[in-house]
Amino acid sequence: MRCVALLRGVNVGGVKVPMAELRALLEGAEFGAVATVLASGNVLFDTDDDPASVAPRLEQLVGERFGYSARILVLPLAEVERVAAAYPFDRFDDQHAYVVFTDGPRTASALASAAADLPPGDEVRADGAVLYWSVAKGSTLDSPFGKLLGKRRAEFTTTRNLRTLAKILAAG
Repeated sequence: MRCVALLRGVNVGGVKVPMAELRALLEGAEFGAVATVLASGNVLFDTDDDPASVAPRLEQLVGERFGYSARILVLPLAEVERVAAAYPFDRFDDQHAYVVFTDGPRTASALASAAADLPPGDEVRADGAVLYWSVAKGSTLDSPFGKLLGKRRAEFTTTRNLRTLAKILAAG
């Protein structure tokens, strides 16, 4: 099965993970057709294992190799394609289109509830374990929802721009 590993917090905040080394690490762990996309912790690979069982293995490998507490979500490529295609908001040049991947529907629902009263131009909608987020360009980190995501450390979240997901899918 073709899968995508989404690493949280790669090449930001002092966490440096060279993509060539990450690719080599997964190839050495006998994953097939390994490819990285951009320098933000997106890895495509083939596996016969259940994606949920691959994530803890990758977290251990990456943590040992690069010296940080890696948080990784592994999804079938087909699920990433479904999520990207389901983006519910209109696309405008002055808006960023994000998908926030979480550790499950409870986390997504709790975050969506906490973001119920957002200002105009800042919209969030939950769909299973993901949140779709539309926010004005230039205000991602200053928006109430962006600040909320920055504070939530107990749950796993990792955010990807819809353009990044398109590049992952194109490379898949």
